[in-house]
Amino acid sequence: MRILFDHQVFSWQTYGGISRYFAEQMRGLHALGQEVFLPERFFSENVYLRESPAFQRKSLTSFSFKGKKMLQNVLGRRASLKAIREKKPDVFHPTYFDPYFLRTLENRSIPFVLTVHDMIHEIYGHGSQSFFSLDAQVIENKRILAEKATAVIAVSENTRLDLLRFCPQIDPGKVHVIHHGNSIFPSDRFTPRKTITTPYLLFVGQRKAYKNFAWMVAQIADLLRSEKDLHLVCVGGSAFDKVESTQLAGLGIAQRVHYLTVDSDAELAGMYQQAACFIFPSQYEGFGIPVLEAFACGCPAVLNRASSLPEVGGEAASYFDEEIPGSLDAAVRRVLKDDVFRKIMVERGLEQAKHFTWEQSAAKHLKVYQFVSN
Repeated sequence: MRILFDHQVFSWQTYGGISRYFAEQMRGLHALGQEVFLPERFFSENVYLRESPAFQRKSLTSFSFKGKKMLQNVLGRRASLKAIREKKPDVFHPTYFDPYFLRTLENRSIPFVLTVHDMIHEIYGHGSQSFFSLDAQVIENKRILAEKATAVIAVSENTRLDLLRFCPQIDPGKVHVIHHGNSIFPSDRFTPRKTITTPYLLFVGQRKAYKNFAWMVAQIADLLRSEKDLHLVCVGGSAFDKVESTQLAGLGIAQRVHYLTVDSDAELAGMYQQAACFIFPSQYEGFGIPVLEAFACGCPAVLNRASSLPEVGGEAASYFDEEIPGSLDAAVRRVLKDDVFRKIMVERGLEQAKHFTWEQSAAKHLKVYQFVSN
């Protein structure tokens, strides 16, 4: 089977969950003997493509300039349309929601499959319909493509339900739930940073808005102040801004909260391996890959009982209820203080991670592709 993925997410995302998902699918499908390809000539700085010899692409230039990724996207659109016309794929799978390809596919009767990762723009977007509204553009394009797609893949049952709630006109029968896998595993190639002392709590990813970081630090401030050796380490996203620094100082924990960047999956795995526990306070996730990362690295996870997180965490995580005062503090303290409970969480996490693999995910994707191409 000939499966064409387009340029979109790879043109503008260097790192990130969406581009990792598509790179993992391409590798998995290739391993299953399928003919998987990208447009021949488009530009990308994506690290996951760089790690895959069969799919590597070059950057437009070695230096950055304003509008570089936008230009890469424009050039990539041309390359993708050319690939649709000349490569004659059995199935087309766009990597984001630009509907530029619809007429070309329709003229050639080529089916396409769309992946919906979450409904964040619909739930948390400002709702403006103005010309410059990214939320409005993504929402409308997603709706159009989900309606026209031969099949839609939702990355969790929670995302499937959200999609049908916001787009009730979509045929539920064409929406397939296929979970993500995990790409981060324990590593012996990690050298602990001398600047970070244990024990520490770990937060991974962006921190704004629904990621709930400000609420989280307010909830665990008493714990950090009372446990003199305990720290909070934040990995990923950007450095603390003025608002965050002011909050941390006001809570009296600025010296106990640290921001780090990581340069490799091995280093990220090492951060999970050394953490006392991983906290994921997010109010909404389409899936929540960091949960699997923590599980696979033997790190107990404390999760918000919200959106898709219980679906992914199952009985392997410790949950808190944001509406109950002290719930997060109590959940973290139990992981830190109850050695028996902690051991159980680690064992359950390792087992839970085995149920979510990219190999399983690719095999399920292939079944969808075979169905829509018949």
